[in-house]
Amino acid sequence: MNKHYLYILLAALLAWGCEPEAKWEEKNIEITMDIQTVSAGYVECNFSTNKDAYYLIAIEQANDDYDPMQHQKQFMMLALDSANLQYMAWRNLLLKEGEFNIAPFASHSLQYGTINKFFTGLIPDEDYWIYAFAVNPETLQPVSKLYLQRITTTEESVVDVHFEYRVKGRWDYIYPVDSEGNILTDFPYVATTRDSIVYDATEITAPEMLIEWMLYMFIDPESATPYYGVQAIENDGEHSHLYFEEGHTYYTGICGFDGPFKQATIYKFRWNGEDTEYYFYDTDEANIAKE
Repeated sequence: MNKHYLYILLAALLAWGCEPEAKWEEKNIEITMDIQTVSAGYVECNFSTNKDAYYLIAIEQANDDYDPMQHQKQFMMLALDSANLQYMAWRNLLLKEGEFNIAPFASHSLQYGTINKFFTGLIPDEDYWIYAFAVNPETLQPVSKLYLQRITTTEESVVDVHFEYRVKGRWDYIYPVDSEGNILTDFPYVATTRDSIVYDATEITAPEMLIEWMLYMFIDPESATPYYGVQAIENDGEHSHLYFEEGHTYYTGICGFDGPFKQATIYKFRWNGEDTEYYFYDTDEANIAKE
């Protein structure tokens, strides 16, 4: 965009946001944000409303040179514009794929009722705004005030977790476990399994090189979809990217999605057919690499 027009647009938005007579409807909708966990790379938060309403929730890095509470209308409209751009990109992709039964903006991008939300892929020791406001799903206008909390992520993960792993036939299972052996259902993690043939071509010689290559090559921190709780995957080439082949050796890399890849483990196993069965712990010799 031409810088001249960009400056004009910004000036207009600032003038609009500061206009004392700006009219926007408020329906006495109250939103409660109850932050459950703040760690190095994620935040867990519960949201609820005092009456039935659609509402937008989001997180972004805090800006000390700008106060959203002093420019609520401007901030909320810009947030809606951003959400709508993301929705249109998603909708356009589905249309290109031949899908015509597509959810409207309200169903796809807004929340309704009480929800539990994880914001992941965050930067450690960084300030963020978590915010919410009610939206009229027909006019796509704000109908409440802005609710906002500022948080600071921790320098290191606050969660003590390790990963146990099972292979049974074509299925594999991941168990995120705390120090007392309890399954963690509210901790985000990422994982991938790859054929050793892939690594033979990389000339990787050390386990530390392998784990870094494996996780950073196949898992993008900005777009990764984390797992929660026990994960079961059928490796038949249809329900996962992988088709287990008899006689092949595989590596499964698992790590907490909580800041820089930590609590990382790689398990190595040979698949010998449908009768294959292993159960690995992170203290096993099969654990070939750990950060």
